[in-house]
Amino acid sequence: MPEIFKWPADRELPGEFLSRLKESADLGGLFVYPTNTLYGLGASIRSEEAVRALFELKSRPRDVPLPVMANAAQLKELCAVPDIFRPFLESCDTRITAILPSGNPAPAALVHRGTLAVRLPCSRLTSSLVGFLGPVTSTSANLHGLPTPGNADGLVAQFGDRVSFYIDSGTLAGQPTTLIDFTGAEPKIIREGALSREEMGRYDER
Repeated sequence: MPEIFKWPADRELPGEFLSRLKESADLGGLFVYPTNTLYGLGASIRSEEAVRALFELKSRPRDVPLPVMANAAQLKELCAVPDIFRPFLESCDTRITAILPSGNPAPAALVHRGTLAVRLPCSRLTSSLVGFLGPVTSTSANLHGLPTPGNADGLVAQFGDRVSFYIDSGTLAGQPTTLIDFTGAEPKIIREGALSREEMGRYDER
């Protein structure tokens, strides 16, 4: 049976729980966790088995890469940081997923045409999560092409015991992140979401 762990997003996860979660994730286990937009489906990016299982669970085509949640230090290890991305990184904007040039340590299964999609931790909960486990996948907790359930009951009904841990922070109903490509001369919005085009334009004024 999966474990459902109720915990508010504005508090760091307790060490005892993180230890159990890491043990499972290192062995290829999947988990659901809250973001500031929707629930995410997590796997340790260091586990090829877990990443493969996540693709299969979501019925996600292998040519549709998985985004990664990583803190600033981890992001700089996984990716090159273009100058046009630095204002977003320095502001710690958590409403975007950035497409960046990948670095050598990035897992091949997550790299698409030399790029990696990355977002920053969006709460004290997710900061403690990636700080303890290392970078994790940050794809929406749904079957590919279907809506993401907004609460733990809907998530368990969808995935059952194919997910080892569900971190329940109540009902979430936010927008997906805005997907922005930073590999060209200027940032390019691929999918508009939580960060609007108007708000993004303010970065150009900095």
